[in-house]
Amino acid sequence: IALNQLRELHLRNFNHRRSALEFFLVDQTNYFINFTKETRNLVYRAIMSFKPANLYYGAVRSPAELLQTSGLVKKWVRREISNFDYLIQLNTIAGRTYNDLSQYPVFPWILTDYTSAELDLNNPDVYRDLTKPIGALNEARAKEIKERYDLFVDPSGSIPKFHYGTHYSTAAGVLHYLVRMEPFTSLHIKLQSGRFDVADRQFHSFGATWNSVYNNGSDVKELIPEFFYLPEFLTNCNNYDLGTLHSGLRIHDIVLPAWASSPEDFIHKHRAALESDYVSENLHHWIDLIFGYKQRGTAAEEALNVFFHCTYEGAIDLDAITDPTEREYTEGMINNFGQIPTQLLTEPHPKRMNCDEARELRMRHSAIPGNLGNSVFTGSGQLKAHAVKLHNEESLVYVKIGHSQSTSMINLQHDSLITISNQGVIGEHQWLPQSRSKSFTFNVDATVTKSNHRRCLAAPFAPDLEIGPHIFAVTHDAKLVITAGHWDFSIRVFTAKAKLLQRLTYHNDTVTCINLDRDGHHFISGSRDLTCMVWSINHHSGTAQNVSSKPLQVLYGHDSQVTCVVMSWELDIAVSGDQKTKIERKNAIA
Repeated sequence: IALNQLRELHLRNFNHRRSALEFFLVDQTNYFINFTKETRNLVYRAIMSFKPANLYYGAVRSPAELLQTSGLVKKWVRREISNFDYLIQLNTIAGRTYNDLSQYPVFPWILTDYTSAELDLNNPDVYRDLTKPIGALNEARAKEIKERYDLFVDPSGSIPKFHYGTHYSTAAGVLHYLVRMEPFTSLHIKLQSGRFDVADRQFHSFGATWNSVYNNGSDVKELIPEFFYLPEFLTNCNNYDLGTLHSGLRIHDIVLPAWASSPEDFIHKHRAALESDYVSENLHHWIDLIFGYKQRGTAAEEALNVFFHCTYEGAIDLDAITDPTEREYTEGMINNFGQIPTQLLTEPHPKRMNCDEARELRMRHSAIPGNLGNSVFTGSGQLKAHAVKLHNEESLVYVKIGHSQSTSMINLQHDSLITISNQGVIGEHQWLPQSRSKSFTFNVDATVTKSNHRRCLAAPFAPDLEIGPHIFAVTHDAKLVITAGHWDFSIRVFTAKAKLLQRLTYHNDTVTCINLDRDGHHFISGSRDLTCMVWSINHHSGTAQNVSSKPLQVLYGHDSQVTCVVMSWELDIAVSGDQKTKIERKNAIA
């Protein structure tokens, strides 16, 4: 793993031991590696000592501290991120991972109606009560659970009271849902001693599964993220012989709710339900149960949310078990019983604003001097023009505000405004945003009007190419200027003061367009040679240094010159268009 590709590094538990690391890379791949405790800590410290350029979290923090400092809670409350994205982030911070079936990400059951022909998302009766654990939704079952808890006494005194002997997230539960997809099919067969589970116990129908969760005292499974984005897991595309139910029905694809016309339609409506007003108003209650203050202690007891003791972090010390047989048994018990996520909150989670409240807050926030958000000016009453004068025959074709990798486009540490004229003259203007103590200031680069001091791109452009913003890109920190459209088919890299750093010639004809990715670490180029190329921008300590000496990826598919390009490294997507209006969508990474 190249250190400059490391985006996040998390300390992880494995079988209740603090012995693992999970690596998240900028290309969206990730790796979960288990060590001994001592080795894990040594590796972590060694990596952090190198200060990887793209690492989000630069200091050792507990999951609870990570959540607090991330600002995610505030963003969710203010409706700046979706319910789905917030749940994914909470799962990740709490140690849930796609790389460990016993710690798989957990999502809530949202709906209770799987029989109606139409689904009315404005009707609160179609939603599950998110204030209660999945095992306590049925009032009769909840009463029985509480009575059993109150009367429970372990003769040996070694087992504390618990409401549920099973768990809402287990390896078997994940495989139950994903049995139609590899590698989960093979893992399911291995778990079931070389065969598929009994047909009537398999996931074959939403109605049957919800009925089991609601009524069966030993079934308290919550959902997994795939229920909100992956229609493929609902179809038996590999034609596995999953057996026959007692009713005589052969199991094949999942029997969908009556209101879903296809797996894709189900996912679309199910995701809409997750983002509905009802769920937005109540999701914080479910977060309290799974990740928050109702996970443990008196609050958990009162909420009927206490699980078997060995599912809790810190309940078992594997390193203290010296007998190999006992250790193997204990590890198996941990894997099979499930694991409670790391607790992130010890106080009630704040409620999400409704749409009107969030809109009003944004309007109030933008009206306060100094709180400029992503805007340069707070209102027409404070608008003041600052002119950049050029020679009479010149015009500006490109403007870029330099900013940091933070959420704000305006940052006092990055105060450059880069301009490029149609004659290739670069201006590096300095400015500071308005604050409570200082007014907005703007200092024009005087060299743009002085013939003897002007900084020009010393590289002729192709004579038949229109000079415009599509052939320029400036890194987010305004340190590098990347240009295309040159007569020698090159892409050139300059400093903001027009010093040539690199000349990259990989295209076989004029480069007609370039576009910087949102992450600021990659860009894409398009050319008359009918290809597109993806490039990497190397950074050191957060500052752009240079461009990779060769493209990461060459994309084909056009039959006329490429005229426009855009890419998202995070989503692994590149989109390009050509003179004949053909649009190509490609994978940007591989």
